[in-house]
Amino acid sequence: MAEISFDLNFDLTTLDDMETEENAARFANLAEEDLDDIGEGRNEKSTKKSTKWGVKLLKEWCQAKAYSTDFEQLDVPELASLLRRFYGEVRKQDGSPYAIKSYRGLRAAIHRHLTGAPYNRQVNILRDREFQSANNVFLGMLKKFKREGLDVSSPKPAISEGDLKAMFDSKVLSMDNPSSLLNLVWFYLEYHFCRRGREGLRSLKKSSFGFGLDDENNEYVFLKFNEAAKNHPGDLQDDFQSQNRMYATNDKKCPVQAIKKYLSKLNPKCEYLFQRPKSSVLESDEEWYTNTPIGVNTLGNMMVKISEKAKLSQKYTNHSIRATTITALSNAGIETRVIMAMSGHRNENSIKSYCQDASISQKRFCSHILHETLTGKGSAHGKSQSNSLGLSLRNVRVHEGCLSSTESSNDINVTSAVRAETSNMSKLFSKCTFQNSVTVYVQNQ
Repeated sequence: MAEISFDLNFDLTTLDDMETEENAARFANLAEEDLDDIGEGRNEKSTKKSTKWGVKLLKEWCQAKAYSTDFEQLDVPELASLLRRFYGEVRKQDGSPYAIKSYRGLRAAIHRHLTGAPYNRQVNILRDREFQSANNVFLGMLKKFKREGLDVSSPKPAISEGDLKAMFDSKVLSMDNPSSLLNLVWFYLEYHFCRRGREGLRSLKKSSFGFGLDDENNEYVFLKFNEAAKNHPGDLQDDFQSQNRMYATNDKKCPVQAIKKYLSKLNPKCEYLFQRPKSSVLESDEEWYTNTPIGVNTLGNMMVKISEKAKLSQKYTNHSIRATTITALSNAGIETRVIMAMSGHRNENSIKSYCQDASISQKRFCSHILHETLTGKGSAHGKSQSNSLGLSLRNVRVHEGCLSSTESSNDINVTSAVRAETSNMSKLFSKCTFQNSVTVYVQNQ
């Protein structure tokens, strides 16, 4: 049998070279500096700015006290001793103490600087035993500020019922013109999706939102993708998926109709959702906005500008809208787990911090009751069960717009303040029936 031979004329060395070239093209080649930049990308821009501020302040203090400014190189005992003195002596340029919030941020900034690139030190100045003495001084200073009345920081307030009404009555939020429509759509997205301040606003595009119908054929708007946010940056422990919906209400303030009109008037040449409005347009014009996206700073101060234009009782910030959403849901008796699913909070205590304070109408009502008690017109000395404020507490059910007492009593008169609360609740949650018991204040006559 004759031998058959094949000459493939194929060099195996060439095959190895091809695989090497493919791998080189497939995998990135990064320098150490590039990897450090990626690692630093886990921090928000504002966090980086805060870290830079804290480190700069510590170095300035070291220089003023004739210490080495290279505190990153100190061993643990020396670093702990340095921080102990720094916490007690740090002041503003005018010699006054920092606000408590800034003071807390200062220590956190130093910690991030030490544990991040390029130092990557394996120390925890917040919890390690070696830093206990320094942290005792830190905590002592916080209490000192509190005793001396220097704790003037306060959480961002929820927008009051009167100011919510004023925004619409003033036409600052409306569908009538480019600027007011922009304000309206921006407010609805912040409010219904419980967004954080200025976070992610600049990156939103026309394609970021979609429209859907639920099982009862109700139309709604939803966010198509899960954003990276402060509470959910996208790390390994983050499995949060936002599924918030903004439903159509089919009235003059319908958020879905506002979104649809806004999208139909946007400039087709610009992909971003928030575009600069034109100064003069007609209702029939196809384009109300320019081919220029609105800047980060402008978006970050939207609620301040709305407050000024609508002449509200105070200047609210973007974050006040988030506080308004959480407060409204909490006051309506919505379960904390449901609110957390909407807001993205991981800790129930974070939700409670928004709802610690009473609303303006509740404060007004309590002050009214206290005054009536002093003037002898109140019912604090009556036979009804009362608390120390002279308020009778009754469980009532809010059902189909009616209030009915769940316990028998003679004559219970729900005051105008409570009726206002219920009215505002129905405006915020149209077509909803509240069947859970909610506690309200009532006054016996």
